[in-house]
Amino acid sequence: MGSSNLDDAISERVNCFLQGRNDVRLLDAGCGARNHFRFSHVAKVVGIDVSAKQLEQNDAVQEKILGDIQTYPLPKEEFDIVVCRDVLEHVPRPREALLNMFNTLKVGGLLILVFPNFFSFKGMATKFTPYRLHQLFYHYMNYTARGIHTYFRLSIIPSTVIRFAKDNGFSVVFKDFIEGGLTQRFKDRFRIIKWILEFLDGVIRVASGRKSNSLFLDSCALILIKGKIEGAGSDYRVIGVV
Repeated sequence: MGSSNLDDAISERVNCFLQGRNDVRLLDAGCGARNHFRFSHVAKVVGIDVSAKQLEQNDAVQEKILGDIQTYPLPKEEFDIVVCRDVLEHVPRPREALLNMFNTLKVGGLLILVFPNFFSFKGMATKFTPYRLHQLFYHYMNYTARGIHTYFRLSIIPSTVIRFAKDNGFSVVFKDFIEGGLTQRFKDRFRIIKWILEFLDGVIRVASGRKSNSLFLDSCALILIKGKIEGAGSDYRVIGVV
């Protein structure tokens, strides 16, 4: 599944949860200059970002907050949806950011997270190589999205994020791993390296009994709901806060 297909899948799943609801309030945490998802029944979109320039360029949000999602005092149980896409790897204290987002969601609210998968070729290369090398690589690949420091704390390993969310009263309603566009472009440009990595990936997957994900799947997407649920799709109901 590519990133655009993932956006569509998440939008479809969230819209299913939103059926019959009105006046939905959404927070885009680390919104940057654009939004990625198309949700129905959203009455107001609030965006928070540390970059005044990015906020100014984002015309999809009605209210703009210049602030850090780790420390900005977000109002308690204010939002029905919080979106945080490709942000957690760029903050030094991702658990503080997560707790802030947990706190600002209403019971039954949805938290949508998209972040790098550590257990991927790109994830491990990002974690264990210097930031200057990242910049040079993006420049060489003619990739426009560069210049943001990446901390990539181990606390955002997907299984760790899920465990932390469950410990704080959330349930998982969607999980997927995808191969991002940069990895696809890298494979297209460097065929010999691609073949070597595909061989290593195959060996590792066979050794794990096909239980491990492909190491090319460099992004993780989660939809979490605040509370414990019964049912699925639009027939779900929150039966309590864990």
